[in-house]
Amino acid sequence: MLTKLAVIPARGGSTRLKGKNIYPLNGKPLICYTIEAVIGSGCFDTIMVSTDNDKIADVASGFKGVVVYRREQKYSTVEVTVLEALLAMMDHIPRHDVFAYFLPTCPFRNSDDIKRGVKMLTEGINSVVSVVEYSEPIQLALIKKGNDIVPVFDNLIVGFTNSKYVQKYYKPNGAFYMSWWGNLVKTKSFFVGNVKGYVMPKERSHDIDNVFDMFVAERIIEYELLARSTVSVEYLI
Repeated sequence: MLTKLAVIPARGGSTRLKGKNIYPLNGKPLICYTIEAVIGSGCFDTIMVSTDNDKIADVASGFKGVVVYRREQKYSTVEVTVLEALLAMMDHIPRHDVFAYFLPTCPFRNSDDIKRGVKMLTEGINSVVSVVEYSEPIQLALIKKGNDIVPVFDNLIVGFTNSKYVQKYYKPNGAFYMSWWGNLVKTKSFFVGNVKGYVMPKERSHDIDNVFDMFVAERIIEYELLARSTVSVEYLI
């Protein structure tokens, strides 16, 4: 039987939204949405919250079966990437067959998303990463140099800007990154080898980085509550 580890990395510092990982979203600390989704998936033998912050640790400890891993301060600075902190953590915890991590700033991924992602990580697949389609065509991207703008792609130069000439592009949405333990230790990346993308809709891919993102998240929850009620959303609008 394969053993699976889920890690939710949540450092205390945040430059744009103070206390972001436990900032209240609809009256509940932000990180709780991720913890609940991971627990609800029933996919993992061990669930850990990696943090350097006492308040985050207290919230995580309120969930039965969730282990708090106290991250070293040197891996809790803005200069250290999440992956670097997790790789350092792996040197100090029991080995599992599968290693997965979930950003607490992506609250709308659900347990079914996680189950489907785990199911995709089969023999011969190195990693599975949740992704979302870019909202805007990246073929219209520009680089600004002083007051000058330079197209990154040729589309703007030759006028190929409609959907016929615009290929879809995707980006990681933070909902989850999954890999085999040995593969991750060896490659130190979730993007080496045969990598599968689990595509999620934009409404479940909302990522929170600042106050405006939190405002949008509140509106998403309000809309979902209206949609579930017996009152017509169209009528209320």
